Amino acid sequence: MEKKQNAPGTPREHAGACNTHCKDNNFPVKLSFHQKRVYDLLSDGVHRSAADITNALGLSDPRSIIRDLRDKGVPISDEWRDAVHGGRFKRYFIRK
Repeated sequence: MEKKQNAPGTPREHAGACNTHCKDNNFPVKLSFHQKRVYDLLSDGVHRSAADITNALGLSDPRSIIRDLRDKGVPISDEWRDAVHGGRFKRYFIRK
């Protein structure tokens, strides 16, 4: 009888990595690879729109990652801004 092979493991940087990879080493929960990237980007306190985050990190929907981070207790703040040509959009940030 043939022995079944296990699927290869997920690389450490893409697994639910530990909090030591974030800029704030005291953060108590584990973040996924993309959550860490968004967290690290917003940690500098600069206000960024979803489009800014998409351009900086190459993510298709950073708002869902922000929602998941908030569910884990990350204090991501936002503010509504008026667009130049009408409409509104949000800017996201983490207060220092």
